[in-house]
Amino acid sequence: MFLKNNKGAAYIHNYDLLDAKKEIVLFIPGAGMDHRVADLISLNPKVFNRVLSIDLPGHGGSTPTGAKSIKEYADFISDCVDKANLSNMHLCGHSMGGLVAMELAVCKSKSFKSIALFNCQYPLFVGSDLLDGSSRNLDGAADFLTKYGVYKLPKMEKPKKTFGAMGSSFYKKTDGKIISPYGSKEINDLDKEVALYSLKKLFNQVSKDILSTDMNACMSYRMDENDIKTIKNIHILIGEMDKLVSKKKIDAMLDMFGSANLNVMQGVAHFPFYEDPKVLNKSLEDIFNTYIWFLIQLLLVEN
Repeated sequence: MFLKNNKGAAYIHNYDLLDAKKEIVLFIPGAGMDHRVADLISLNPKVFNRVLSIDLPGHGGSTPTGAKSIKEYADFISDCVDKANLSNMHLCGHSMGGLVAMELAVCKSKSFKSIALFNCQYPLFVGSDLLDGSSRNLDGAADFLTKYGVYKLPKMEKPKKTFGAMGSSFYKKTDGKIISPYGSKEINDLDKEVALYSLKKLFNQVSKDILSTDMNACMSYRMDENDIKTIKNIHILIGEMDKLVSKKKIDAMLDMFGSANLNVMQGVAHFPFYEDPKVLNKSLEDIFNTYIWFLIQLLLVEN
């Protein structure tokens, strides 16, 4: 569904499929990504709706608005939540999306039953190589993120004789080089590059400045400590093998939140929805079902 405003339109993915009798999960993707990630998260259909996702400005189907900060992103999501009459949801954010979720939780605290941040650290520092690459060499930035953020490659069929036979219009092969929307490069491991295609394509946006904008937004974002303490029912998930997240920063986050719960996802790194979706799906279901079970018990006591 598209919401119209004076600056263009906001795209809300899976809104038209919502069933009022089922639980709603609002997902905010990481830097440079969009609603396509939400379709990689599959929760029990008897209990949950298909995961809802609102594309940030300039991402996916949402019109650019000039927003360049985490707070502006959160304000954009908050406005969409109000206009779409959404409430009583679970909130979930990946990496940068976790920062947006934190900011959103402060201004819309009553709208969320529980909050799950996965592979998100605060403060989020971005290395100079990645920051520079995101603005000058997107292919290099994607390589960096997959090098340190991917532990397990998903199982897939062997590539055919030609690279394009895998159904990839994202890349073209010319004289031993891979040509992508981000540039060209020589590759040594074609099988691995093909396997990484389904993840790398998620960074492909209409504007090539989006990833750089998001990285800078992460770097500059800070929250008031008093606001942090107001966020309740928060759960932090990290990939056991994630090299893009500092364990020390996660420990510091746990101290800041006070009552936050930590869940370590085994055998995955920064992109569990790509590496092993079942691990992420189970972790999220466990978190959301805990709240649902608690609510049921509370109702039984009251009756």
